[in-house]
Amino acid sequence: MQRAWAAQIASRNGRLIADKVPSGALKFVDKQPFVLAASLDPEQNIWVSMLAGQPGFMQAESPQAVQLNTEHLVSAENDIFWSNVVGHPGVGLLFIELATRRRLKVNGPVSFAPDGTGLQVQVQECFPLCPRYIQRREVAVTAATRQANAATETGGHFTDALQSWITSADTLFVGSGHDDDHIDVGHRGGNPGFVQILDERTLRIPDYNGNSMFNSLGNFTINPRAALLFVDFKSGETLQLTGHAELDFTGPDEDDTTGGTGRYWQFHLHSWRRQASLAGLNWTFLDYSPFNV
Repeated sequence: MQRAWAAQIASRNGRLIADKVPSGALKFVDKQPFVLAASLDPEQNIWVSMLAGQPGFMQAESPQAVQLNTEHLVSAENDIFWSNVVGHPGVGLLFIELATRRRLKVNGPVSFAPDGTGLQVQVQECFPLCPRYIQRREVAVTAATRQANAATETGGHFTDALQSWITSADTLFVGSGHDDDHIDVGHRGGNPGFVQILDERTLRIPDYNGNSMFNSLGNFTINPRAALLFVDFKSGETLQLTGHAELDFTGPDEDDTTGGTGRYWQFHLHSWRRQASLAGLNWTFLDYSPFNV
């Protein structure tokens, strides 16, 4: 990305992007108990969801396609993802194993199984990511069945309770899109407090050094629509935010809160959804990333 003085690195790392899942990653996909999924609503707003199930609910049956079996889901049946993909088939997926800090992106269009038992994602883009800033957690699936009609709240500004949640978070997931047919979900992490509240509708997020591919920031330069997902790893609640992003590469960084990049971006909230969607998961914190600023 030329604005970040990393065009050569980004070009080199961009060669990792393929149109299939590497053979060595097929079993990695199969054993994951959750996946992050970005989707578009009817107004083309981006949302990020965490879909969870018994291991094997996601399967890379071939390098060209990933299957999701809804019969083995334990996350909320009324997550916004399910209504979104009916109207718009493009999704972005992030498989991330927090305990090992391994992660893999898979983006592409969705088709539905004729018998109504799930969906298939055709692999258009697939690539690994660097392990930095991931806080290690182990997860166990404790529920046996899918959660129906999880309690949901909505709003248009950050309440005191939401501000406390956000400023104590060490992990978030971000959705972006080059266009309506190419959307993406990524990970951001740091020590608690790395996300700042500027006002009741605006967050400020540092951009640390990573793999220099700038998937999210590159998308934001073309299309400012953005989404965030925060997970309460104790209660199983999720906080989904949709809005737009604004890049800031000129802000002061006297306290080195960006780890030396001098890059921030602001998230401007349009609306939020708070949902008890992951009650069937039990998380155990292990340690913070040694790269945290």
